[in-house]
Amino acid sequence: MFDQEKKEAYLQNLRDMVAAAEKERDNLAAILLSTPHLSTRLQKGPVANEHLRETAMNLLKRQSKRNVENIYRTCAGVTAYKVRDPDPNAVDNGNILGVRIEVFLEGKFVDKYHVLFNRPNPRHKSMLRVHHHTIPPCIPLQALAAKWMPQSQRDSSSRTGQDLVRFGRKLRKELTLWHIRKAAVDKLRVAAGLPSSTEQTKSSATEQSTYGKVLNAFTSDDETDPEDHDDDDDDVVSNERSRVVNITDIGADLAAQEIFITWSNNQIGAVVLNKDGQVKEGAFRSSDGVRLKEMERKAVGSLEGLLQRLSE
Repeated sequence: MFDQEKKEAYLQNLRDMVAAAEKERDNLAAILLSTPHLSTRLQKGPVANEHLRETAMNLLKRQSKRNVENIYRTCAGVTAYKVRDPDPNAVDNGNILGVRIEVFLEGKFVDKYHVLFNRPNPRHKSMLRVHHHTIPPCIPLQALAAKWMPQSQRDSSSRTGQDLVRFGRKLRKELTLWHIRKAAVDKLRVAAGLPSSTEQTKSSATEQSTYGKVLNAFTSDDETDPEDHDDDDDDVVSNERSRVVNITDIGADLAAQEIFITWSNNQIGAVVLNKDGQVKEGAFRSSDGVRLKEMERKAVGSLEGLLQRLSE
């Protein structure tokens, strides 16, 4: 049994090595085929094997097309493609126009989304309608579609203008701003000493509940040790004053435009962001329900320095 496990581990190691070697080969081939003036060098002079040169030219054309596509996707962030609906009863013979929106943030692609369009009326070949999409529900897709991709209810003699390019740009802007706000909330959590949203998702609900109970136990004034009654009153007052008030939780709604903050002394607060991630207004209450107007005034501004402003 032990020998069988060793053999399987050895074979798996070999498979990993082969996969890594193939990936390295593809990277080196892409680098070589992307070399400037390689096409001119291949076309110069006779070669011993014309078939190999034709094969190299085909690979070069394929890589050049891929490079152009990658550059366009990097710079534009919105690309279109054609697919076919497998449903035999689909409208327009299953012809689908897809729009891919890729969000580029902090030097890398963070996510990509798709919007599929079909042509419900064959008389209006340029009239598109949203068929399916992967856009989050907090993004106003329907409002953008109603504004930039309106549907004509009239006869073929009149049409309602559609602007697919403007629709794609506005939708990408909404998605990018949403990701920027989510990233800002994560940075706010890290600045407060809390796990990011990714780490929080990985942790189980039981661990989160236990963490909150333990923290509340440390910050509660209700539980006291009987042996502490012998301490001097001055020591008790000193301990109360030296107790540090920490942030126990920072949450946000799905659109990342409303942020909720909870402190260890039961103080709570909420701030509202605009789409650009700036704090428009805030509401803060003490544990007794008293409104903290000074903190509300300090909260307005950039989200990046919110915790620092509130602690001043």
